[in-house]
Amino acid sequence: MDTKAIKGVSLILLFFIADYFTKLYISHHLTLNGSIEVIKGFFNIVHLENKGIAFGLLADLPENLRRIALCTISGVVFFVVLWLIVFSKDRNGIYIFALSLLGGGDLGNLYDRVFKGYVVDFLDFHIKQYHYPAFNLADSFITIGITLLFFYAFFKRDGRGERI
Repeated sequence: MDTKAIKGVSLILLFFIADYFTKLYISHHLTLNGSIEVIKGFFNIVHLENKGIAFGLLADLPENLRRIALCTISGVVFFVVLWLIVFSKDRNGIYIFALSLLGGGDLGNLYDRVFKGYVVDFLDFHIKQYHYPAFNLADSFITIGITLLFFYAFFKRDGRGERI
């Protein structure tokens, strides 16, 4: 394993740990469905259990089917990301960092789904009447990782400076 792969795997663990401990803190210090207003009318810290995926999608599926489907999808994503970090010929730092964000976030939510059957969401934003569904650090890591991968793929250049 080269140094970029070691750094990538280390970042996955760092992102996972950050997500794990923030969810643990919220779970132990804020009652379920509780809320703390941080910035009036804009940002709250809440304690919600999300049994689905983004925006609560699939939360209404029967529990066994939902858990199997979501854990399988997350497990496959995690192992593909890990394989890409370790074996991909592309060793660009942005690429490895983006994959690490995606892997760490995916692992954080996978852990919750396997051991709890839900993920803890706690970041809650409002802009006037618009309310964005609550999310967690893992969701943020996944979103940032996918966004970086998209931009990296779009602006990737070959050795001559030509876009691929």
